[in-house]
Amino acid sequence: MSSMVEYGSTALPPEMLERLQTASILHGYKHLRMAKNPFDLALYPLLLWQVRPRSLIEIGSFKGGSAVWFSDQGAALGLDMQVHSFDIAQVTDVKHPNVTFHAGNARDPKTAFPLDWIASLPRPLIVIDDADHFYETTKAILDHFAPLMRNGEYIVVEDGIVTPLGVADEYDGGPIRAIAEFVPANTARFEIDRRYCDRFGHNVTWNIDGYLKCIA
Repeated sequence: MSSMVEYGSTALPPEMLERLQTASILHGYKHLRMAKNPFDLALYPLLLWQVRPRSLIEIGSFKGGSAVWFSDQGAALGLDMQVHSFDIAQVTDVKHPNVTFHAGNARDPKTAFPLDWIASLPRPLIVIDDADHFYETTKAILDHFAPLMRNGEYIVVEDGIVTPLGVADEYDGGPIRAIAEFVPANTARFEIDRRYCDRFGHNVTWNIDGYLKCIA
């Protein structure tokens, strides 16, 4: 993609963004907080069905609800999928047979996600960055995982929505700054999959420009 591309815009009007953000933060699953919005709750099952991952790495566990939801969605689709969910504050009070919660610092990905461990995972793989939404963290995750992804796999960068919400400066530019650097530098291997970002309208998702598909 050209460096002239405008990253971080969305068709969602500001007043709707604010209302949806408030509701999404409070959203839960099986009495567990998961903070997901309705658009990505619809998009993720489509992605799971397309990729049919055997491993899903979630970076940013929060209260554990989204990891459990991902696993249950995979099971409903008949997938043989294990979820590995990482956070600095490891979740210890949620148990699920196909979910493993780990402690890990996304800003130190070589330690949190060792190369030999990633190599041991059943493939295909989806990586979801739902960490702290800071530019530095997203950049570290993309730089670490990009060389390890295989054709047809995805890195999903969540919460680029901080840009249209007007708070990206609080995150040093946030995920969109990292994506805007990453995509032009990796056009031979990655593209923004607009089938997901734009399914409900231009970037009608909290993962603004964030469905990154490995294409080689």
